[in-house]
Amino acid sequence: MKNIIKASAVALALGTTLVSCDDFLTIDPIDKPAMENFYTSPEALRSTTMALYASKTWSNFHMNFQWKMDMINGDIFYTYSDEGQWYFGSYTSVNPYLNEGWKGLYNVIMVANSVINDVPGACSGTITKDDINSAIAEARAMRGYCHYMLAEVWHDVPVIENNSAIITSGNLDLPRNTQASVYRFAMEDLDFAVDNLPDSDSDAYRLDSRKARALRAKLAVTMASHKDYGYDREALYAKAAADALYVIENTQALTDIDFATLFDVESNNGPESILAIQCAVQGYAFGNARNVAWSRSSVIADQTWGAGKGPTISLQKMYDRNDKRRMWTFMTNGDTYSMLNRAGGGYTYQYVSRDDAGDVLEDRNEMLAHIKKYIIGKGADCNGNVGINQDAANNIYLMRLADVYLTYTEAKMGAASSTSDELAMKYFNMVRQRAGVPTVESVTYEELLKERRRELAFESQTWFDTQRYRYREGDAAALDLLNSGYGTDINRCAMYQPDYANIPVIDKSNENEFSTYKIVDNTADGGMYDHIILSSSAFVAPIPAAVSSSSPALSGTPVDYYGGAAE
Repeated sequence: MKNIIKASAVALALGTTLVSCDDFLTIDPIDKPAMENFYTSPEALRSTTMALYASKTWSNFHMNFQWKMDMINGDIFYTYSDEGQWYFGSYTSVNPYLNEGWKGLYNVIMVANSVINDVPGACSGTITKDDINSAIAEARAMRGYCHYMLAEVWHDVPVIENNSAIITSGNLDLPRNTQASVYRFAMEDLDFAVDNLPDSDSDAYRLDSRKARALRAKLAVTMASHKDYGYDREALYAKAAADALYVIENTQALTDIDFATLFDVESNNGPESILAIQCAVQGYAFGNARNVAWSRSSVIADQTWGAGKGPTISLQKMYDRNDKRRMWTFMTNGDTYSMLNRAGGGYTYQYVSRDDAGDVLEDRNEMLAHIKKYIIGKGADCNGNVGINQDAANNIYLMRLADVYLTYTEAKMGAASSTSDELAMKYFNMVRQRAGVPTVESVTYEELLKERRRELAFESQTWFDTQRYRYREGDAAALDLLNSGYGTDINRCAMYQPDYANIPVIDKSNENEFSTYKIVDNTADGGMYDHIILSSSAFVAPIPAAVSSSSPALSGTPVDYYGGAAE
């Protein structure tokens, strides 16, 4: 599918410019008189809102932060340095990736705010009020969803409604706002988007009213999960169910969409995509870096940092033998991929692979498996859709259709612990049918979370699922879920090691046999770690030190945004 993001003077089009400063609010205010006649056609206006979806806009978030959330939830095994802090649940305020995530989401909010606040006064010519409202609605949908994500990682965060006004006021030292008021702000944005976006859009990557409903459904089930905020939980669940059902009924059936190709370039902005970061081969930060960060070796990638990463054993154990999603989620012994290493006739995964001379080309990792999702190979394997600067052209999902199906099931379950609702189970089972696994007649909330983990592994959704679970059931239940490996009783420290006690000699004759290895989960048996036990402090990320040092009020008591204390 054609890539829609082209390198452009985004700062000029937006009237804002980021500067090198730790303060996440700091931009150069626009020259208002010079902008009065900038937008003279709907096309010019739409060229500006295009930046809301661009990889460059989201780059701090998706390159340096987003996938770390899959580590803390025990999906990705990786324990090195600052990245490893996420695996141990021990990140501190000086972890550089926290700062990247914070800056990244607020950068998107800044771009959205420029559209919302600056565009209405900079339009003339053939631009109609509906054109303006549609552009603002796109930006508000994105702003609302970013505030939602901030609230799930840091909980109490500043609501940023107008960067320029804050900067002009001279008061950049803003307090955090309560999570509940951040939710309210995000919901108001998404309500506006649903009411003002068109029913569909000629650009497949853009948000429309249908897609905004999907985002609103996710926010609604999150708010409804809280028992302590005084919400009408039943009404919120009903709102989420209605939104999700609308999306499902007005989108191609999930079972008609091939899971195997969802993370390839040809599926960009296809029917599965609700909201995706638009990627292209245009240099660092303009594309998808996962092909580099996660790929196993130079056999299948031009650049590769993923040899030491892999799916945790608990995640591997979650998949049924016949689950079609499994080999497109992670690779393990015997899996064959014709689209990788085409010059070599395809790629067959082995724990240890050797060249014709018997020398090791690829060594095993502790998980005996590597990630496949988002891995599309070398540039020569995919018509040049992989660059040499961490810039692959396959988009990064922020929300996709299967998530909507499972959100509908969750909404129909509501505050109950299970559901057998006929329609809820129909859509839950359609997710399973596409995966080739048996249907079920009812599902508990914990089983729903496990299905979401299988479906959405390595998509950074498991973090948000865990948060909703703890809002419903408390920290102890959520910690038990994570520390038990989602009920597999396999702790995140577990790894495969050679079973020398039973197989004294391990060489190329048996190194690719599963029986050669055993699971160890303590140092006495040869593991790298004893049991890693997360604590409740891992559920709320600390405010990055680089931010709080320039905005001391962030360390104070959170205030309700609607109480006036945040002005």
